[in-house]
Amino acid sequence: MATFSNKIKINNVQLKSTEPMYSNKSWTGQRIIRSTGIQYYQISFQLTFNVKDRNEVMSFIAEHSQGKPFTLSLGHMGMYQGEQTGALESQSVANKGTRIVSTNANSMVVGELIQFQNHNKTYRIIDRTDTSLTLFPALQNTVQINEPITYNNLMIEAV
Repeated sequence: MATFSNKIKINNVQLKSTEPMYSNKSWTGQRIIRSTGIQYYQISFQLTFNVKDRNEVMSFIAEHSQGKPFTLSLGHMGMYQGEQTGALESQSVANKGTRIVSTNANSMVVGELIQFQNHNKTYRIIDRTDTSLTLFPALQNTVQINEPITYNNLMIEAV
């Protein structure tokens, strides 16, 4: 976790989704859209501090500037605002590469972000029923039966 003393404030956190797509219109007028790469997030944030606390910031930069990952709260972007209450979990195995995950009864909303217990990739809900969620991007890892789905207090691992 990117933890700083209370002298260092993290602010202006911005999360940008990069979704490489190819789009073309055929001679019949039909639009063809294909994913051309892996979706990923870019995160940026500002650190506010006094000059006397510069060493703490420089230590963080030195430790993580060469690719060592750190976790960071998504702040208000990771706080759930919908009607779902209680535990949410998968009801069957969902293999890597699929987009649909069957769940116990859910009231999640299209556009919300979720994560699974066995990997920390962040997914966006693009469609739903009372017992399933359709996700973007496709699953990066297999989801197991009864695997908990996190939808509140989301964390991101950054490099």
